[in-house]
Amino acid sequence: MPVAGIIAEYNPFHNGHLYQIKEVKKKFPDAPLVVAMSGNFLQRGEPASFDKWTRAQQALANGADLVVEMPVLACVQPADRFAFNGVSILASLGVTDLFFGAEHAEYDFTAYARLVQSTHGDFKIYNESYAATFQKAVAAKIGHNVDQPNDLLGLAYAKANLKLGEPLFLNPIQRKNANYHEINLKAGTIASATAIRQHYLAGNLAKLSAYVPAATLKTLKTQKLLTWDDFFPYLKYKLLSTAPARLSEIYGMAEGIEYRLKEQMERLPSTADFDQWLKAVKTKRFTYTRLSRLACALLLDLTLAELKEYDQAPYMRLLGFNSKGQQVLRRAKKTSAYQIIAKVSKDDKDAIYRVDYRAGKIYQLQNQLEQDLKRAPIRIF
Repeated sequence: MPVAGIIAEYNPFHNGHLYQIKEVKKKFPDAPLVVAMSGNFLQRGEPASFDKWTRAQQALANGADLVVEMPVLACVQPADRFAFNGVSILASLGVTDLFFGAEHAEYDFTAYARLVQSTHGDFKIYNESYAATFQKAVAAKIGHNVDQPNDLLGLAYAKANLKLGEPLFLNPIQRKNANYHEINLKAGTIASATAIRQHYLAGNLAKLSAYVPAATLKTLKTQKLLTWDDFFPYLKYKLLSTAPARLSEIYGMAEGIEYRLKEQMERLPSTADFDQWLKAVKTKRFTYTRLSRLACALLLDLTLAELKEYDQAPYMRLLGFNSKGQQVLRRAKKTSAYQIIAKVSKDDKDAIYRVDYRAGKIYQLQNQLEQDLKRAPIRIF
């Protein structure tokens, strides 16, 4: 029997995500749907708007059958590594079909992946980012640009799937109505997560009811939506109080960028926000997204040694499930190479789960809700 899978952030869950789930159900009406979801910090290097439990609840309320958390070391990564981690987790759970949104769903992502599997950007071009040189190399191989956010992620999924021996069949779904970075609420019922967050922060909550399911609207009315500015004071303290030699040990630090990060923080006025700091440290070599991921690594004190530990002993956290999801889970527990953590013990928080526990405690500084200890998976029956 097919098992459908989605790699998601749901930041927050909106009608575009609901449309995607409905498309999955059209193809596989009886198949369980497994979601591998980022936790409290996301792939593009930002804190999640709402915590992982809230977003898992939203997913389960709208058609997901099993939701697992991708560890923070699997999430705060460049697209290729994020995709590899997500595809690996889904494959280990017995997923057969991966569904993802794309700006160009007609692309043959697997064929493109075969063409560019060994293609890399040029690290030696110092007046361009690695991402820009990589996109040029991809365009040269394929014959046209593949430069839209979801298309690039789709290509990364296809490359990861090839690397793993093609355990999944890929099902791109045409992205509807709103581009990834769209900041306006267009006519209809689908808007980008970016637009929803910005209108919420601008106080336009009433306008959002047409663009999000009831569970998300309730969250928007009852919880504070978090942004980088909520965590910026902690990042500021970290940079101002830490020597460059120690900063250089943070995962992703390269080419002496730690000196620039610290220097610009010292120069900025005390009233500066995260975006002002990001613009101050921006260079041609480092994209905004790469710098945001580096800021996450700094905030959470992530190290290369910890990343290597995760790669050697991967795991996932169980966030929620229903009866269909429970069946998937039972099979996976017998076959998965990943440790599936249902409840975090005191031993776990000091060992295998310590990085995510640390990330949860930092997130808890702002939302005031315990993220790990004494938290059991959501059960819907």
